[in-house]
Amino acid sequence: MTVRAKKYPVKTTMNLAQKEIKHRDMGVVIPTAVVLAVLIGLFCKFGVVDRLNAISRTDSAAVQQEDLLAQLQAQTTDYDQVLEEYQSYTAAKNAIHGGADPMDCLGIIEANLIARSQVQSFAVAPSLITVQLSGVTLNQISSMYQDLKKNPLVSGVQVYTAATQAERNAQVVATMTIQLAAAQAADSADGGEEAASK
Repeated sequence: MTVRAKKYPVKTTMNLAQKEIKHRDMGVVIPTAVVLAVLIGLFCKFGVVDRLNAISRTDSAAVQQEDLLAQLQAQTTDYDQVLEEYQSYTAAKNAIHGGADPMDCLGIIEANLIARSQVQSFAVAPSLITVQLSGVTLNQISSMYQDLKKNPLVSGVQVYTAATQAERNAQVVATMTIQLAAAQAADSADGGEEAASK
């Protein structure tokens, strides 16, 4: 019996074929990378940095407002004392010069005019109050005139209006001069003293 020798495969040729690697086109890669970098930069700036800066500015503004509020509170700590001194000063001045109490004057304006018309402006002097009204009809002015005449602090009222004759109930602009009773009494007393001295 003969034993055959085992046959092993024998490579007699070599495969020199190489797998080709595709080189990417740099004309596409570079612009794409630039666009991505720009987009990432814009997102970081507008989405993160700007928002952080806005928060920081808001915090700074809040701190400034708190400081300002603290300064104002420190400046107004003696408000009650100043108000008391002012009221005693105005009361003494009005007692000497015969003027009406400013709070009474404001009460007249509030009760008789502000509630029933648009008060554009007003001026309070020791002897009279001058008020400019708008958005009222002549009938409303007449009603306010009658109510003012009933007030014990008022000695006289004069009304000046600018109106058109187109409509009977048209709104007008009016200037009202209110003579104060206490001031008029003091003025007449001063006039009597001057006449007596002559």
